[in-house]
Amino acid sequence: MTTQDQARPAHVDPLVLTAPARVGQRIGALVVDALVPVAFAVVAALFAADGGLAGLAWLFGLLAAAAIVAAVAMTARSGRSLGRIAAGTRTVKRSTGAAAGASLLPAFFAGGLGTFDVHRGRDPFAPALAPFEFPAVPAASPAPGRDAVQRFAPVIELDSGERLPLAIPLVLGRNPSAPADAPADEYRWADLSRTLSKSHARLEWDGRLVWVTDLGSTNGTALRTGGAAQPFLAFQRTPIPPGAILELGDRVVTVRVPG
Repeated sequence: MTTQDQARPAHVDPLVLTAPARVGQRIGALVVDALVPVAFAVVAALFAADGGLAGLAWLFGLLAAAAIVAAVAMTARSGRSLGRIAAGTRTVKRSTGAAAGASLLPAFFAGGLGTFDVHRGRDPFAPALAPFEFPAVPAASPAPGRDAVQRFAPVIELDSGERLPLAIPLVLGRNPSAPADAPADEYRWADLSRTLSKSHARLEWDGRLVWVTDLGSTNGTALRTGGAAQPFLAFQRTPIPPGAILELGDRVVTVRVPG
């Protein structure tokens, strides 16, 4: 659980809420991208026609080639070229929603690229999941009394030896912070492996169950089971069984529930 691909939430469409670019936008982007190299090529041809200006003809020919290479490199790196910026589009891999990088040309010929309107829909580079809002406690389900909270609160055991009570919500991370509308204890967990995010996960107890929320961490949060570890969806508040063992990046947390 140390790479972003392994921690990718299951069943999340990377192109959710995106809008395919219109034909006019695609053509417009190609025209804009072609203008600069074509202009350089025309100037090169004019100089070549004059036998005494062969050096300038070569120079503008090289500039035309450089403009083409720059457009391809921009598209590979960010999914945008000057033409796509002007047209308000981005070209990415359909399978990941990310820029194609070195696989741009193979993906193009295989039909694996898609061009999307970043003004009508979500930019493929923007987060696919909205920030999670913690639900209010229903009036019909009053919180347990203070004595019960203190007496039966679970204990969080970290692989570094610390034991933390879960009487109130807890945010774990390298340098965690809790929003004002969802207050919590914050525990700064030293992590030389750098697999923990600054605010990695939130744990809370409602008097009956322990709930875990991955806070959009880079390396993910997972529940260790008898088989493969099961990753949590980012920002999805999920209950866990007593005695659960959690993986936060490369770190391990055990949840001890009294009784």
